[in-house]
Amino acid sequence: MRVGRRLLPPSARHKLKSSLTRLPPPPSWAHGRVVVLCYHSVHPTKHFSSATPELFAQQITWLKNNCRLIRFSEALHQTRVSQKDDVPFVAVTFDDGYADNYDFALPVLRTHEVPATFFLTVGLIEREPRVVERFRQQRAGTYEDVEPLTWDQVLRMREAGMEFGTHTWSHPNLAGLDDESAAVELARPKEVLEQRLGETVTTFAYPYGKPRRHFTSETMRMAADAGYEHGASVTFRALRKGDDALAIPRFYSTRDSLTQLESKIGGSTDLLGVWQERAPMWLARLVSPEDFTY
Repeated sequence: MRVGRRLLPPSARHKLKSSLTRLPPPPSWAHGRVVVLCYHSVHPTKHFSSATPELFAQQITWLKNNCRLIRFSEALHQTRVSQKDDVPFVAVTFDDGYADNYDFALPVLRTHEVPATFFLTVGLIEREPRVVERFRQQRAGTYEDVEPLTWDQVLRMREAGMEFGTHTWSHPNLAGLDDESAAVELARPKEVLEQRLGETVTTFAYPYGKPRRHFTSETMRMAADAGYEHGASVTFRALRKGDDALAIPRFYSTRDSLTQLESKIGGSTDLLGVWQERAPMWLARLVSPEDFTY
């Protein structure tokens, strides 16, 4: 029997993943750490929201009181200048570009003067029917659930100090595309967003974001060729000095309690990121089959 051909039952997968998050970090791990958080939606009732407005306000308040909030574009540099006795440094990011980012997240960010970065799926913002329908199906919701930001809202957010990057045009798995299609998905949104903002755009986030599943070294090369300088992945660990600027790790924020948030900032879940980067692909398919559905 070939183990690699059989999926682990959900209970076993959950137990394995949970075991990777329960190792307490040494007390010094939090000092000078640089962490990037990835949100999607902030909404009172959406089933896929990253946080309710109330929870998001609590999280940002905790971060403001215990960490130094920086821009995503500053994160990698910060790893090279942080001191061991510094508080943790945290960058807040959002993917996709939902209207609730403006309605519910922006007021909290402005209140606490947090310079968040928003990675826009530009075909969604442009309300291209094919892209909107793709989001509706993947989120298993209505149009109202995936309603995007308007360009007027994007400009007001930029005036409020928020930073913007791209999240491709239609949110595909870039690693699964041919080179020509991937190049278009990287270049087209950059051109449109630069025209809308009137400034150069150098940051972006990979859809789905897991290394080796959703982007590869070839994807990173193409991103550099398109003019991007910083790329955001979804790898559950803090940044390291030697990280590639086009593969900056981020933690998903999924309705985290303050205890769960603190564990991510402190380092007790970093082993998950090592797993995502180094696990044999056959084993990754067993433990996280959802990563291979796109």
